[in-house]
Amino acid sequence: MTEWGDAVADEPFDIEAAPPQSGARILRWAMLWYVFVSLAIGVPLMLFPVRFLRLIGVDDAIAAELGGGLRWVGAMLVAWAVAALIIVARPGGRAYFVTAGALQMTFAAGALLYSSYVGEQLASLWFHTLLTVVFVGTALFLWLARFRAKDAFS
Repeated sequence: MTEWGDAVADEPFDIEAAPPQSGARILRWAMLWYVFVSLAIGVPLMLFPVRFLRLIGVDDAIAAELGGGLRWVGAMLVAWAVAALIIVARPGGRAYFVTAGALQMTFAAGALLYSSYVGEQLASLWFHTLLTVVFVGTALFLWLARFRAKDAFS
């Protein structure tokens, strides 16, 4: 091989497969994605719930009626996001939290799918669909990370 990396015709090509990601690395990325999703929904619900509900297509009267009552949901999501950052820093012994987060996203995705099936969409169709896809993807990513990162929890 020359200094430019040109292979000589009689040398076999040395193709290496990329090494599989470690469980801890997948867990870190899954938890960071979970933090992003939780903060993207939690912060607006906590700080300005009525405006957020109007932004996603909820009727003004319903947004005003529900707004203050949903503030605690935003606060809870922000708290879960902060806890997830702790998992990123020190995953040892915290498998239960990842399981709870995966269950949270699984149940949320199931609830959104069910509400679509029975026609209970409160927000606009684009937001409902986007949120469903994000929750399904996050749930799958967290479950994958949970089972692949068993060694990171010990």
